[in-house]
Amino acid sequence: MTVAFIVDVSALSIVFTALYVIAFGVTLGPLVWVMTADIFPDAIRASASSLCIGMNWLCNLIVGVSYPYISDALDDYAYVPFVVLLAIFFLLALKLVPETSGKSAEEILAEYDSRREK
Repeated sequence: MTVAFIVDVSALSIVFTALYVIAFGVTLGPLVWVMTADIFPDAIRASASSLCIGMNWLCNLIVGVSYPYISDALDDYAYVPFVVLLAIFFLLALKLVPETSGKSAEEILAEYDSRREK
């Protein structure tokens, strides 16, 4: 159950949805655009970025299309699969994605190469 259903204030759902969209838009939302520009060498950057962003859009489409079915099947627990996947991807990002701020493209590529050799 959500707070809006418990206290019967549907306006809270709208407010919290808007807050979520705003918070996502200024934090994790643009991350795919920044990361794809940083992790690929200049020779393949345009093609690789297009592929990554296309996959991002495809995954967004899959979530949007599948959510009504997940919601019907899991009822109040419809967000649980998304929370579990978010936790898994968060841990993977902590382990696999290096810090890129303040580094040149060559330094970033060298770090990825050294990680791949391990």
